[in-house]
Amino acid sequence: MSTTARSGTNRPRAALQVLLVAAVVLVFIALGEATGSGARALSLRDVAQGVGLGGCVLLGSVAVLLAVFREPWSTLGFRREAPATVLSWGLLGLIACYLVAGTGTVLYALAAGLAPERLAAEKTAALGGFSELPPSLILPLALFTGIYEELVFRGFFLSRLRAALSPDPRHRAAAALAVVLSSALFAAGHFYQSMLGVVQTFAIGLVLGALAVRRDNVWPCVVAHAGINLIGLTALRFV
Repeated sequence: MSTTARSGTNRPRAALQVLLVAAVVLVFIALGEATGSGARALSLRDVAQGVGLGGCVLLGSVAVLLAVFREPWSTLGFRREAPATVLSWGLLGLIACYLVAGTGTVLYALAAGLAPERLAAEKTAALGGFSELPPSLILPLALFTGIYEELVFRGFFLSRLRAALSPDPRHRAAAALAVVLSSALFAAGHFYQSMLGVVQTFAIGLVLGALAVRRDNVWPCVVAHAGINLIGLTALRFV
């Protein structure tokens, strides 16, 4: 049985919840554009404020809605499963994310008429603040962002979108559309990473959304997401 079926969230309520938290995401994007953070390289201070404040506000928004509507955290799709199974699916998800995001990078470069190396350089420049992270903070940051972003985008948005789009939790078209819409929100929240970052994040969102639907569990997505973060943050120190 799917997590949306267990939650008992009706369609109007689910739609309202999606709109409220999506508004919070869009406000953060607008504030970032208004302050010009999307047009310059991120500083270490930007990273700390964006990750810390953004993560806490989004988690707080979800917590408030769950409390107001008296819905348990279990409706977000974190269910118990054998650790070996979670890790195995998480690793497969990580590999799939790189393959799909890599394909998206090539297609975007061809469509834009730009060399992939130039696009990658622009993204690396936009993420400059992350390269200044002390080594001791890389793992905690990778885990924190992996957990809170999966909770919000694959746990909250995906489950509520599926409930809002169809009363049948097994409706495949509704699930597919929910994956696309939640991935679009996920990508929009990473606009600071340049347009290439948006394309790659959207591709990663599609893979993680499909994984969450396939496994009816968000934990493998957390493993994959944290792994991507850890690899990316570590690589930035050597670029």
